[in-house]
Amino acid sequence: MTWKKIVTPFIFVILLLIPTAALAVDFEISDIIIDAHLQENGDAAVVEKHIYVFDSKFNGITREVVAKKGATIAGFEAYEKGKSLKVDNDEGTYKIFRSGKNETIEIEMHYQIINAVEKYTDGAQFYWPFFDKRNETDYDNMIITIYPPGPAKEIQYLGYDTAYKTGTVNDNGDVSFKMGKVSSGKNGDIRVIYEPELFPSAKVNKGKIRGEIEFEKKQLADEEAAYLVRQDKAGKFGLFGMLGFGVFLIGLFGKMITSSRMKKRIVHEHLADTLVPKERLSMPATINYMNYGVFSPEAMSAALLDLIRKGHVVQLSDDEFEVVNRSVAYNHEAALLELLFDKVGNGTIFRTADLEAYTKEEKNLESYSSVSEKWMNAILEEVKVASLYEKKTRLRWSVALLSLAFIPVVVQLGRYEFFLYMSIAIFFTIVGLSFAIFYHPRNEKGFVLFEEWQRFRKRFADLDMNEWKKLSIDDKFRAYVFG
Repeated sequence: MTWKKIVTPFIFVILLLIPTAALAVDFEISDIIIDAHLQENGDAAVVEKHIYVFDSKFNGITREVVAKKGATIAGFEAYEKGKSLKVDNDEGTYKIFRSGKNETIEIEMHYQIINAVEKYTDGAQFYWPFFDKRNETDYDNMIITIYPPGPAKEIQYLGYDTAYKTGTVNDNGDVSFKMGKVSSGKNGDIRVIYEPELFPSAKVNKGKIRGEIEFEKKQLADEEAAYLVRQDKAGKFGLFGMLGFGVFLIGLFGKMITSSRMKKRIVHEHLADTLVPKERLSMPATINYMNYGVFSPEAMSAALLDLIRKGHVVQLSDDEFEVVNRSVAYNHEAALLELLFDKVGNGTIFRTADLEAYTKEEKNLESYSSVSEKWMNAILEEVKVASLYEKKTRLRWSVALLSLAFIPVVVQLGRYEFFLYMSIAIFFTIVGLSFAIFYHPRNEKGFVLFEEWQRFRKRFADLDMNEWKKLSIDDKFRAYVFG
């Protein structure tokens, strides 16, 4: 099986293969070929070939080898093209020194596993995990081959997890597990049983072993069959669930678009035929509403210009302004006066050059940010209080709950490896949750405000001077502020 590990009670410590590049920023392991030559005395001579592709500087690689209970690792050496490399051993972690940059290298490792074979009266097994779920590196291609000490006939073998159903028997009884790509975080124990007569010098343990491996083969086969049944059901359920949810979302968005177009058409039929709309919100709030709640870099300049329009501020020169009336109508206007004239200016006069100097001082940033946020929040509050949107609470909650209920379907699709379906289902779930969070359609009042200023934008671009002269001073000012 690829999703569940079967572990026998006598394995306590595993052999961990985690090749990593010491100090390497970017690398991949294209091939790992492991040959384990079993000896008549029960030891194993292991040769490993690792091909690394580095895309940056590196100082070497590491190979961690920890023997299971009853076995020992001895004689670890490393070579490149026959040349011996320096190796340091730190309690089973072997650091192989080889520096370079942007290279593809092949490192060959040799070591002995003492007491690698467990011999019983009916068979001798080599049961070993060459990597496990703690591995953090993908292997693009892995092949593990076990060689008996002589010609073998009575061969049983089994691969677990990633190694399941990857084994084949070759000439003279050697068994190869061709696993191909092995992802990080995966297990892959391999197990091979030969005739006990091939290991005359190995110690004999009490009991038999062949029945155990046959039992585990059957157990894994049964689990695989059950998994395939569940996988088929999950695939069908996920497909229909995904299609159903997709159709629901398409219908929902279709209805939303149709409703929006209908409201827009009705509003257009009743819009007043004036160039500059009447003032339903303050100009800073209107600009924010038309920008979908986003504050543009020019928003503060427009707000200051609006204060001049209302007579609260007088412009003394191109870059100098004086506050003359603090009796403002909106909280955001008071916050802007506080920010520009009290924080940056001297309480009465504000100069644009002072703003640049003020914000360059790190000690002022927190104060500036605090009052600036206060100003923006007050604008957003004005838009909110104006009730320009429909709440649609029941619809949004329904879509949110339906999207959340769809998450277990996503999980099951991933568990049973329907990754394309899972990706589509994740997209649908995100779309549904986004709809539930952000869907606030404009009501009639909001549509009127939005469409009036949208029409102004289009007309203002082609406005001739005669039409501009007909506007009142206040309309000209508001048009300029908005523009």
